Amino acid sequence: MSLTTTVTLPLRGVRPKSLTLDPIFTVLYENNEQALSQLVYNRAPLPLDAVVQNPAFLEYLMTKEPGPGIEYNKLRPAVASMRGYLVMSSYGKQLLGYYRHLLQYQATWIIAAAEQCAFEIWAKLIQALLIDRNDEPLLTSINKTIPNAAVKLGTTGFINRQQFGTLVVSEQARLRKATQQACQRLYLFKTSTNFWNQHCKLVASIEHCEKKLQELRDRTAARKHQREESARTVSNRNEANIHRQMGMAGMTPHLPHVETSVVDWVKETKNDYFNFDAFVEDEPIDFDQPINGAPLDMDAVDEFFQVPPMF
Repeated sequence: MSLTTTVTLPLRGVRPKSLTLDPIFTVLYENNEQALSQLVYNRAPLPLDAVVQNPAFLEYLMTKEPGPGIEYNKLRPAVASMRGYLVMSSYGKQLLGYYRHLLQYQATWIIAAAEQCAFEIWAKLIQALLIDRNDEPLLTSINKTIPNAAVKLGTTGFINRQQFGTLVVSEQARLRKATQQACQRLYLFKTSTNFWNQHCKLVASIEHCEKKLQELRDRTAARKHQREESARTVSNRNEANIHRQMGMAGMTPHLPHVETSVVDWVKETKNDYFNFDAFVEDEPIDFDQPINGAPLDMDAVDEFFQVPPMF
């Protein structure tokens, strides 16, 4: 063989030395007393509802989704916020229906993949704990959460290797078939030409709605600024009246425009009802003149004002 010859060997996945290194075991079983109790005492896989309600497992599973990546955490709020706008048009209803099908295909794949992963990790755990009994790190990890797990697993009888293999192979084939079918439907849906067309329509709708929302935000901000300016103007004009209390009238100066208005009103009222200057200038009063042509009797006046003796 020449020294420059390159030998290409097929890649083969390396089996971890312990199941404690398996990411599915980490998110489903590690330090989870309820899940480990289900494994140790019932020797049964985890219920499907407990698996799909595990946020860490779903986050791990979403990294394995087939086809182009979709930011579902942004897609769902965007479609929900535009629902009122989309239902007003025919293409908007079609767009909502299209993405509803996408979410249905994704949910079907998630359920199938979660069921398959839960069964496969259970089969690996049973194989390592009750048949091979050769995974000491796994047993140590379980024993930290459930103290009597080692005794329980060591004294528990189980079916033989051949029976277990037959059970696992048949069930695993069924689950893998369901997962492959769901995976194929989701992949074909996400890579279709119609998907990209609908995606472009969704992006255009989002941009249009965002433009309208920005206009509403600007209009609301302008009205708010106008109200604040009006309130500030009124507050400045009434600033002198803010600290007034009952009984403090006249002790706190009025605003200039109020004082000017009061002074003008007093002048107008005085000129209308108490204007004696013009009367005095026209007919001056002379107390020496007789009243109605009769002379004034001064003796009678003195007698009238004479004070009688008290005693």
